[in-house]
Amino acid sequence: MNQLDSDAILFANDNPSFLMYVGILVKRLGYKVYLALDGMEAVRVAKERKPTIIVLDYALPGINGSSCLNFIRNDAYLRDIPVIMLGPEGSNPSDPDIEKMDIQGYLKKPLNVTDFYLAIQQCLSHSIKRKHIRAPLNMTVSMNCKGKQQDLQASNLSAEGIFLKTGSPYPACTEMDIVLTVDDEDPIELRGMVVSANKISADIQPESGMGIKFMDIPEDVRYRLHYVVMKELTRDISVSDTGETWLDEALNSD
Repeated sequence: MNQLDSDAILFANDNPSFLMYVGILVKRLGYKVYLALDGMEAVRVAKERKPTIIVLDYALPGINGSSCLNFIRNDAYLRDIPVIMLGPEGSNPSDPDIEKMDIQGYLKKPLNVTDFYLAIQQCLSHSIKRKHIRAPLNMTVSMNCKGKQQDLQASNLSAEGIFLKTGSPYPACTEMDIVLTVDDEDPIELRGMVVSANKISADIQPESGMGIKFMDIPEDVRYRLHYVVMKELTRDISVSDTGETWLDEALNSD
């Protein structure tokens, strides 16, 4: 058996298409993903990989989500892993019911991306929580710092900040002007400040560059950024070829 994988999520659901799309989403959110089509496979993968979080569909074939959960809670090796249950549309268990089930989160279909992300954060240890939902992207960003203008490549974006790739990052607390072209509307002009800087090293992770926190963001701009993040996370996977909804993009800014 392997040691705890600090960024891995095991998702169990009996719909192969849904499972494929969820796997794409989890990777875009920045986590490893393991997939299982039934309860027995979920238990087997959990024992082999010991993921950080397990997401169980309540209506799994073989042994259902509730029985699978009981097995996990009675296994000395698995019992401490946080579990999120995915229930049918319209289900709405109370907080006492959720506590009685001994789960750390309850989600409904279609899977709401924002709720899923928040449930993940709730289950993670404090040291690896991410405050704001982010999406990977490949975008050229114009930056002006102390009169020096540069075009840098961004690797991820949230409604609160951006990561710019560079071998020579500015030190923390450095302020700069940033121009983003995220859609067909006018470019977004923002003031930002460096909150993390990673110089080139022999280590593969983290990548060299700097994390920028946006400052004094107008609400309409915050909404545009959030919209772009959600679109990047759910592109090509929110609706199937037959029109069935797999994911709820949750594009509101709440």
